[in-house]
Amino acid sequence: MGAMMTNDQIKELCLSLLYADEEEKIIDILREAGFWNDPLAWRAYGDSSGNFSTIGNQQSRPEAALVEKIVNSVDARLMNKCLAKGIDPCSNDAPQSIRHAVASFFEGREIEAESGGTIRGWDRPKRTEESKNITLAATGPRKKPCLTIADIGEGQMPDQMPDTFLSIGRENKLRVPFVQGKFNMGGTGALKFCGHHHFQLVISKRNPSIVQGLKEGDISDNLWGFTIVRRELPRKEAGAVRNSVYKYLAPLARTTTGGQNHGNVLRFSAESLPLMPEHNNPYARTLEWGSALKLYNYDMRGFSSHILMKDGLLYRLEILLPEIALPVRLHECRNFRGKTEALQLL
Repeated sequence: MGAMMTNDQIKELCLSLLYADEEEKIIDILREAGFWNDPLAWRAYGDSSGNFSTIGNQQSRPEAALVEKIVNSVDARLMNKCLAKGIDPCSNDAPQSIRHAVASFFEGREIEAESGGTIRGWDRPKRTEESKNITLAATGPRKKPCLTIADIGEGQMPDQMPDTFLSIGRENKLRVPFVQGKFNMGGTGALKFCGHHHFQLVISKRNPSIVQGLKEGDISDNLWGFTIVRRELPRKEAGAVRNSVYKYLAPLARTTTGGQNHGNVLRFSAESLPLMPEHNNPYARTLEWGSALKLYNYDMRGFSSHILMKDGLLYRLEILLPEIALPVRLHECRNFRGKTEALQLL
């Protein structure tokens, strides 16, 4: 089905999933596109049919799982700066700590004793401006909102996504000394807190100035890639999996190995996409590259109020991220009374 869709149809499918805030709407969109009931269109997360227990046995608290998403966005910003300067992140020329990376890439200097490399020393205009590059927006229902984390980071090409966003246990960043999320597990910890079907949308495009290491014939470097993750429940029919499994939409160039689909994610060409919020409009700012992950109907028991209030998400994240390397901007985009402001997480 995916190979028969036009570029505009694939882009429209991506944006429809992005704008949706309810699980039933997601199902309707995928069913209309012909993917929901097509088992061959879905690929096991991490190419492991036993991934449900691995992914589920991580964070026990939804806010702690959400922290891992934010850390990954911070890492993407640091990686983007490093690669844009032509530095191999795994080499001795790269910064050897997070503080050194922040000082070098965002302050243009070396660390001096206790100063440098922390945003505590930045003035408010600098923090505010940088916080626009990593955002979190809350949309949809009040009790179980959707949360979209977007960053202007390195981004990934569509063909890289199975080995990055959609992998488990790979040592993608293990040898990079200046990032925090090294073990390629934290990105999956939030899935079990996403509604009944555990939907998560992933959209990404590689920064065109850092595209490198292309395989011969690879033309996905200038394309947006996207997919949606879901939990598949066990089925009784012969040959079906007996346990729940996480899978993601990968209907292109399908190949089967050991009964498992190894297709590719959908991709399309577009100069920019509306992935970032402005004030209480969740999709006001366009990105030419970067990444956005949307968690649908996220479990926020105990902090489901206005995310910027003292008993909301901002307060929880400030406790869990006391020394965050880069500022993040939170936007409450749900229909609460009164003026809705955006606040940065320091």
